[in-house]
Amino acid sequence: MKSVCLLVLLIGLSGASLLAQRPQRQAAPTTTRPAAGSATARADTHFELSAIGRAFGDSVVVRWAPHSVILFREINRNGGYILTRRSLGADGRLHLDFQKDVRGWTLDEWKQRSPRTDSLAAACAQLAHGKNSVLKSANDAVTLDKLVQQKTQDDFQLMLLLLLLADENARHAEGLGLGYIDRAVKKGTQYFYYLTPRYDGRFLSVDEQKVMVSNVGSYVRPPMPSVRAEQLDKIVRLVWDRQVSDELFSAYYVERSADGGRTYRRLNRLPYTQAPVQSEQALYSYVDSLQRNYVRYQYRVVGISPFGERSVPSPVITAQGIDLTPPTAARNVQAKHLGGSKVRITWEQSALPSDFAGYIIARGNDEKSPVSPLTKQVLGKTVREYIDETANPYGKTFYKVVALDTAKNASPSMAAYCTFKDVTGPAKPKNVQGYIDTTGYVRLVWDPNAEPDLLGYAVLMANQRDHVFTNRTSDYLPTSVYDDQTTLSTLTKKLYYRVVAYDKNYNPSPPPDILELARPDKVPPSSPVISDFVASDTAIVVRWTPSISQDVQEQVLYRRGAATENWRELAKLTPQQDSYADQQVKPDAPYSYMLMAVDSAGLASPASFPLNCQYVTGYSPVGPAVGGAGRGRWSNGSVALATPRSVRPLHHLPGDGCQFAALVRVRQPRTDIH
Repeated sequence: MKSVCLLVLLIGLSGASLLAQRPQRQAAPTTTRPAAGSATARADTHFELSAIGRAFGDSVVVRWAPHSVILFREINRNGGYILTRRSLGADGRLHLDFQKDVRGWTLDEWKQRSPRTDSLAAACAQLAHGKNSVLKSANDAVTLDKLVQQKTQDDFQLMLLLLLLADENARHAEGLGLGYIDRAVKKGTQYFYYLTPRYDGRFLSVDEQKVMVSNVGSYVRPPMPSVRAEQLDKIVRLVWDRQVSDELFSAYYVERSADGGRTYRRLNRLPYTQAPVQSEQALYSYVDSLQRNYVRYQYRVVGISPFGERSVPSPVITAQGIDLTPPTAARNVQAKHLGGSKVRITWEQSALPSDFAGYIIARGNDEKSPVSPLTKQVLGKTVREYIDETANPYGKTFYKVVALDTAKNASPSMAAYCTFKDVTGPAKPKNVQGYIDTTGYVRLVWDPNAEPDLLGYAVLMANQRDHVFTNRTSDYLPTSVYDDQTTLSTLTKKLYYRVVAYDKNYNPSPPPDILELARPDKVPPSSPVISDFVASDTAIVVRWTPSISQDVQEQVLYRRGAATENWRELAKLTPQQDSYADQQVKPDAPYSYMLMAVDSAGLASPASFPLNCQYVTGYSPVGPAVGGAGRGRWSNGSVALATPRSVRPLHHLPGDGCQFAALVRVRQPRTDIH
């Protein structure tokens, strides 16, 4: 048990005594009665004096207190106070009862009037008559530090302790010259007390005080407000309302019972009070230190009024110290991934206290967030290993081992992070789809992966299915949508994409499927090129090199007769066909031929360089003229070459030594198409 001493807690001077804090409502100060020479008194030397009174039926106690050490010493030096009593008679007039001097007791009077058992009386005598100077001798140098030290000592000793001791006992107040016990009173009478201090009016001024007391009715002790207890580790802290208590009391006694409330022992020998501090403006508090926890005690508080009276004790409360000290935390906590969702947690523990209960395993995903217990039951004292079978191998996971005692005090260990062995990538993205619009804008979409440790996606692209795919994304895509841009002014009609998923350990998904996207066709195919022609007795054969464009769907051959005629479609041919025999020709008639390639988008190539020719027939001997270049004539037919060109036999006729040649007349080409 630890009693909190008054001397440790008292700080404020002006808060030392309830009487010194404020004048009571019964006290009505009169106008200032100037002393001799008061004409020279200054306003900044005016001091306050408070006075109160209370009737107890058989007596009336009048109490007063100066608000300054200077005033206290000045009044004592000049002989104390003049106390005048008047009573209100039946005729309604005030009658003078007495006028007497009131001063403090001398040391001899303290010895004569105080019992030997009253230790506080000796303290009062020492405070009133003891030496209080910090100066060792009259020649000691006076400094600012010593003046401050003297002021602090005076405030604490002469005002703080002295006024509190006067509040604790009415006899002490009377011996200190701060109170008067009037026993010559009658019940049912109203009394007026006038207190006039003796002082030198040339140096200070103070008001005369008047107190009215009605000695009617029976006296009832004031009740002490309720007190509550806070149970701590080997400590019980009592608290009560300061504002309510200060209206009635200036100090307190705290009492405790260890036998169920049959007898009480006072914990503080000196009256207890507490200067208000910012953290406890509204409460008084008293701390009782205990030897052991879980021993039940009964507590009550008794208030002390400025008249030295004791209040009715506060309602009794029962409290005890409780164990709030947690056990030593587990150390060297390790978490090892066993595969899948299994993690082994191991730890070490030093010496166990006698109230040790066991362990709780807790798991969390974020060290700043609360952890969740994994074990519903407390693990035994000797357990040093636990298997977690519900771990999430895809997320951040850490574990704490919480040591518990029988009072449920918990001590968590340091966090142990688990590193998961993840070598398997996520599933390959499914339902990859996309399109390329007419502006070259590309959009790819696919079903999002469900893996909780998914990091993102990478998109790869190639111009051919068998080319190397290159990455199109600079970072991992968080969503299952990708936008790209491509050119349409190219002969490469398709793009190829792959989407790869990655987890947070940078494991890729299996090889993804290839998505083939066709560019919108805005480029017509290249034109076919007519390379050769031959004629027979039945047809003109035109030969050409087909278009090199890959998306050609068909070739269209056009023919016209005279140059003034419109081109007419002669035949639709396959993309690979490179010759055509026109059997609908007439002898000696001019013809022109032209080719166009059409792709899968319906775009037509530019017209090929046209071929203009005229079909003629006749026999001609084999000779230098046949196959020669330039112009020539034959007996049965002739051909005029507009440009140098070889004339080759188409075939040999059986039976004679001559060749039959069908020749064409080559004309200047025309490129107009009608």
